[in-house]
Amino acid sequence: MKKTYQVDGMKCEGCAKTVRETLAQVVGVTEVTVDFNKKTATVTGDASDQTVTAALKDTPYRLLTI
Repeated sequence: MKKTYQVDGMKCEGCAKTVRETLAQVVGVTEVTVDFNKKTATVTGDASDQTVTAALKDTPYRLLTI
């Protein structure tokens, strides 16, 4: 599965790095690409939407389905 999400709350490249590193730790995620300029994160792997979005629950960032 490859899915792109809108990232709410991302304000700098450091934020993008945090989102990328956090999502990369999710079981079932094989690749993460974060585009700060577009405010998107593309996740590849077999993790469910619920699992991917829940990974950021304790951060100031939220993933929204595009």
